Amino acid sequence: MVCSKCGLVISDKIQDTRQEWRDFLNTEEAKYRTGIPTSLALHDMGLYTMIGRGHKDARGQVLDASMRSTMGRLRTWDLRTQARANRNLGTAFNQLNILKDTRGLPDAIIEKTAYIYRKAHERGLGRGRETSAALAAALYLAYREEGTPRTLKEICLISNLKRKAISRQYRDLVIELDIRIPTVDPIK
Repeated sequence: MVCSKCGLVISDKIQDTRQEWRDFLNTEEAKYRTGIPTSLALHDMGLYTMIGRGHKDARGQVLDASMRSTMGRLRTWDLRTQARANRNLGTAFNQLNILKDTRGLPDAIIEKTAYIYRKAHERGLGRGRETSAALAAALYLAYREEGTPRTLKEICLISNLKRKAISRQYRDLVIELDIRIPTVDPIK
């Protein structure tokens, strides 16, 4: 949501509560999907339901003490039952969204970075390594694959990491994921 007078971005992730206007199945029921779109840059791809911290029910009425206690326990167990992999992806993609917001990175690059990081995570390439270095290497690789290369020095400035840590992770990603990187034309 953007202010039409001054251009201030008030909110960039607004949930669409309107009905779906496209209907590929030619049925009215198909038009009732709402919510945020799925994204690779979310640890659960936008499908997870969170138990809110508020002390009110769906109608806005205040919960009594026993129900607040029950909801607190449910919240705790919900967090405990998440798989370690989901927690790791959640942490990583929170860092990625912070980078996106602070540095103004494009959505296409963020999605590609998330895809590369997920592939690396599935193969266990991040084990025992710094998550932020793996993310920075995936970001560098995403820029290279999308044809808008950035130098490793620029990625170091974006991520506040040392070149050695990022380049080590980058080498591992390229070798282990068997990624063919297009050569960069210096004239362009």
